[in-house]
Amino acid sequence: MEALSFRTHIGTTVTIDACWPCHLIWFDNLESTSLSPGSVIELFKRIHEARNTPRSIVGLQLGCPICSTTLNSTSDLARGGRFTYHRCPKGHGRLISFAQFLREKNFIRSLQSHEIATLAVTVKQIRCSSCGGPISLEKDTQCRHCGSAISVLDEAAVEKALTALHEREKQRVAPDPERIGELIAQTSRPPRPQRQMHDIWTQQVSTSNGLADLVEVGISAALSAWLD
Repeated sequence: MEALSFRTHIGTTVTIDACWPCHLIWFDNLESTSLSPGSVIELFKRIHEARNTPRSIVGLQLGCPICSTTLNSTSDLARGGRFTYHRCPKGHGRLISFAQFLREKNFIRSLQSHEIATLAVTVKQIRCSSCGGPISLEKDTQCRHCGSAISVLDEAAVEKALTALHEREKQRVAPDPERIGELIAQTSRPPRPQRQMHDIWTQQVSTSNGLADLVEVGISAALSAWLD
């Protein structure tokens, strides 16, 4: 894992650990909720930058990196719906996939059944955003390996979430014209003409090598104009 340092709500520094090949983040106890809005934006950008990292399929038996105790599968609710993660029963922290972290922070949503059926006409198989396993869009409504819903990131969800984080970050930091200008540049780019998300998914998936991850291709499509 790679150690990453971020700011908290109160201005202190917190270190989290990210495994890019497995698409997993380890948060010590309460670290996820302590991240400042600006740090959430920065972590989202790092996830975006790691989209081309070779992906490993994550096994279901995961151990705590601190005490090696088997982690317990857990679910919780955010505004965008239910998200899942694995927590240490001794309270050392939790392990969460990139996709589930993005769901927790309201960046992604689950595909509806009619959207899956429409996409399945042109795209037969994708890769699970949570565990990396294959999903047949013609047969599956969720991942058979880890049970995660088929998820996608779309421009409206990203813009809404980043704008909310941006406003919270402006309220958190002391008035600093340079810092506020940087945040505005990150989250206030001019809107682009909207396309049907089905067209974006189909185009991105068709140019991917191997099985495509809808969350990854959605990040590339939605953010190429203002996070690169």
